[in-house]
Amino acid sequence: MPGFVISIIMGLLFATGALAIVFSSYALSRKLLGPGAEGDRTHEAASTIAVRIAALHGLILALVYAQELNDYQDIRKNLMEESVAIADVYNDAKRFGGVRVVPVQEGLARYLVLVVGEEWTMLGHRQGLSSKAWAEWDGVYERLLDLTPATDRERYLVERMRNRVTEIARFRQIREQTAIGGFSGLFWAPALIGLALLAIPFYVYRPTRTHIFLLSIFGAYSGVILFFIFAFSNPFEQPGKLEPRPFQKLLEGDIGQSLPAAQQQTQPAS
Repeated sequence: MPGFVISIIMGLLFATGALAIVFSSYALSRKLLGPGAEGDRTHEAASTIAVRIAALHGLILALVYAQELNDYQDIRKNLMEESVAIADVYNDAKRFGGVRVVPVQEGLARYLVLVVGEEWTMLGHRQGLSSKAWAEWDGVYERLLDLTPATDRERYLVERMRNRVTEIARFRQIREQTAIGGFSGLFWAPALIGLALLAIPFYVYRPTRTHIFLLSIFGAYSGVILFFIFAFSNPFEQPGKLEPRPFQKLLEGDIGQSLPAAQQQTQPAS
């Protein structure tokens, strides 16, 4: 619920900010240029310019929105795939059996606790991945490399676990690149400038109730689009935060039981 409230507040702030830009640009244009005369074709020129600016501005917003949404969906997909890979290694270790794989299972459980409790916050602050989580992953990988299978069944399980663990590392690197990579001013400058420029050609219209209402619709909707682009740009922070629920579900199951009793009581809540 707090995340939803934050999203609503930030969405309203974006819409309000866009309205402020639109009406400031409109008011300044009317003050500097004055209303256009009906017979000098000013209205036609303003309409033509507005359409061309709108086309370029809309193209920029559409391309960036599509890219950010695609990255957001990819991270959600990778999160699911990583949780499946972790569960596969844990269950294959159980099938392998013996005391040699107990540290592997415990290491996976500690890794999940670190990702949920520490790394997710670091990613939200664009600080990269947790070195402690990397250490737990490396410990699991080293123990799998040290396993010496004696039967065909064990050889298959060991090879599969090693492959799945390397996939976990790949998912982690993708997650980090998404978190630290941002477009910042490369997008926001032309987006906001375009919003202001789009309002200028409307100076030829008087500020009647109808015109103010139409400008309000344009400004508010532009603000909503900019808000969603901002939300999708960082999947690990509000307002578009993607919760690590697949990892939390694993901790609530058998993997969480591999933790010492003290850690089970203090693991992050879902």
